[in-house]
Amino acid sequence: MDCAQGGKAFGLLKSQQEEKLNGINEAFLTDPKYEGEEDLASKLEMFKKKYMEFDLNDKGEIDIMGLKRMLEKLGLAKTHLELKKMMAEVVGSSSKDTISYNDFLNMMLGKRNAILKLILMFEGMAKEEEQKEVGPPRRKTFSDLP
Repeated sequence: MDCAQGGKAFGLLKSQQEEKLNGINEAFLTDPKYEGEEDLASKLEMFKKKYMEFDLNDKGEIDIMGLKRMLEKLGLAKTHLELKKMMAEVVGSSSKDTISYNDFLNMMLGKRNAILKLILMFEGMAKEEEQKEVGPPRRKTFSDLP
């Protein structure tokens, strides 16, 4: 049964979750394994926001439906089998059915190129490209024609 006071309870839940993720970020910031990582604090902040956006069960984990929604939002709908395979690649086991924030950070900061990591990196790059176009549109030339 749903809580009748969803707004306040949801806000409190999200702030508690953010505190928990901030604590994990702090641990990664002090981890010598990542001390050579360029711009680590801002990367961790960006990863936290992305993670919270798709933590649909609000338990601090991304389940298969959260992963499905994440990829659909990026225009990359996947089958259930593909989702399970991606999840297993991130967590390192097919028996686990959620991605914890630690798993997520290890994937994003690790050397291994998991499919999900590549998708999220390219999505971030595409957003940067979109944001560079400011001001009035440039004049079209003949070379712009197909």
